[in-house]
Amino acid sequence: MSLKKSLVITAALLASFSSAASNISLAFDNDNIVLGYELELQEALKLKGDYLQTIDNGYTLDTGIYAFQDAGATFFELGAKAMRMDNDNGDGYALAFGGLGGIRLTEEFSLEAEFHYSPEILAFGDTENYSQWALRASYAVMPTANFFVEYNYTTVTYDNMPDERLTADILFGLAWIF
Repeated sequence: MSLKKSLVITAALLASFSSAASNISLAFDNDNIVLGYELELQEALKLKGDYLQTIDNGYTLDTGIYAFQDAGATFFELGAKAMRMDNDNGDGYALAFGGLGGIRLTEEFSLEAEFHYSPEILAFGDTENYSQWALRASYAVMPTANFFVEYNYTTVTYDNMPDERLTADILFGLAWIF
């Protein structure tokens, strides 16, 4: 069975569990657009994913599962995500590990840092490795909507080529919570 089919089946099975909370998000700048989703599957388990389309470098699609802990003023996520990349220098798959950590400075305002990395052993196709880090400031403009600004830095190394920077941009976005 292909990796793509396995990911679809896994995502469908996980999404079939009762979801306690979910959100969708849209972030963009002049060169990029990111569509995201997040489903809370159980008390401490999330399914998350993003679709990143860049004007110059193709797209990246990822889905991951994360254990999370919300301790009032701080929150953490740890997990893995599987991704498909189709960019100018090649295409491939990767399994990246990482997480997110954040702090709520007020009830409405929070700061977050996120990091994911895939070593060469977990990258397939034309891809040798993948890394992503993001810094995000989020403000709850309504109980069901958060405005955020993030700096997203994503690179992919391809076979016999130097690192390709997919993004190194400031994105503006909105997350709808339902």
